Amino acid sequence: MTPSALFRHSAFPVATMILAACTPVGPDHQTPAMELPASFSQGGVSWKRQSPGSQPLARSWWRVYRDPTLNSLVERALAGNQNLKSAAASVAQARALSRAARTLYFPEIDLGAGGDRSKMRIRMPGGGTTIMNSFSIPADMSYELDVWGKVRRQVEAAEASEGAATESLNAMRLSIAGEVAQTYWALRAVDADRKVLDETLEIRRKSLDLLGKRREAGTLSGLDYSRAENEVASAEADRIQLDQQRSQLVNALAVLCGSVATGSAVSENASLPNPPAFPVSVPSALLRQRPDIRAAEHRVAAANADIGVATAAFYPSFRINASGGLDSAVFSNLFEASSLVWSLGADASVPLTRRGNLRAQRDAAVAAHEAASADYRQIVLDAIREVEDSLQGGSILARRHQAQDKATAAARKTFELSSKQYQAGLISFLDVVDAERTRLDAERAANAIRAERLAISVSLAKALGGEW
Repeated sequence: MTPSALFRHSAFPVATMILAACTPVGPDHQTPAMELPASFSQGGVSWKRQSPGSQPLARSWWRVYRDPTLNSLVERALAGNQNLKSAAASVAQARALSRAARTLYFPEIDLGAGGDRSKMRIRMPGGGTTIMNSFSIPADMSYELDVWGKVRRQVEAAEASEGAATESLNAMRLSIAGEVAQTYWALRAVDADRKVLDETLEIRRKSLDLLGKRREAGTLSGLDYSRAENEVASAEADRIQLDQQRSQLVNALAVLCGSVATGSAVSENASLPNPPAFPVSVPSALLRQRPDIRAAEHRVAAANADIGVATAAFYPSFRINASGGLDSAVFSNLFEASSLVWSLGADASVPLTRRGNLRAQRDAAVAAHEAASADYRQIVLDAIREVEDSLQGGSILARRHQAQDKATAAARKTFELSSKQYQAGLISFLDVVDAERTRLDAERAANAIRAERLAISVSLAKALGGEW
């Protein structure tokens, strides 16, 4: 019987029976226990849990804003962002390491070929020398039985690390999409302020022209005209500052999309829509939705498997060794049946002097698992806080928005009345200036609140893991 046949008929069945009878040493993975609230604080925001079939894809949450420009920017970022490409490469690396770990299930087989010619002295009466040839094609096989589940735990750790890398990529996709959306709404807020300032500049320049004519006619003091000039210059300075802010935001969007900032452009749009309503799931469902939480749990699983690997090192190891091949002193006879050689054996070993080191390695693995579990719990706590912050902040901002709209309407009416009263000579120009400044500040404050509501809605979408 050839070595391969002998191995197939004896070693593999024995190994299979041993492996089937043994449970991997070390603890099995369990998700770290946490006490979670029954629901999030409503804070004036209605919430409900959608059925799984109605949940949109995690990568398409931004489409609820119904803004084609935003959709295009996010899709460009997800395709071209360099941080995402780096994370995708890390996933490929983890996947390759996982495949490498699974190869440990199979024996190591090496095949070689060699030949040598040597001249040797004959140590016998008469002496002399002789020339000897040796040709060989050796094959060596070594297989360690996974009696204690060391290999299974190594594969378990590698697969968990692969899962953690995949979920980290998903978390980064969610983060990049959210950053693009928040930067985009900040840009829209700047455009809205630019529109308000353009209208303000038009009003102030017309007022300055009228006041200039009255000054020429001698019916206006130089002080009022100087105040009007100051208001125009101040509005122009604010307008230029907004141009700078817009340029910086456009450049930031370009980098997020994986493009150079030079020559980048985003079309102007001064509209700031109301944020969409995001139904909110209960906290326990959040644990399944957030990719960073799923990644953290995979890291806990990997650390748990490492404990099993460190524990298995204390136990005896059993190895089957086999070798065979062809060996002949004459090359022409190398491939004949008489040149066939083989050996088959087994050995066992147990560590004796390294137990202190092994104990320290296992203690380190246990500590790493405790750290990973604590990290998991902290990420869960942060996730629930982020949802609560977004829910409560969104509710407060909605009330602020209503109050600010009333203030803005009152400021506009006050400005209109003050302009009429000034023309009628009932108030001074300083009162008009104050009323106009109040109107401008009110309109810009309203824009800021609208933009903040949009930004916090993006934060809520991210906090929910991009699914609802």
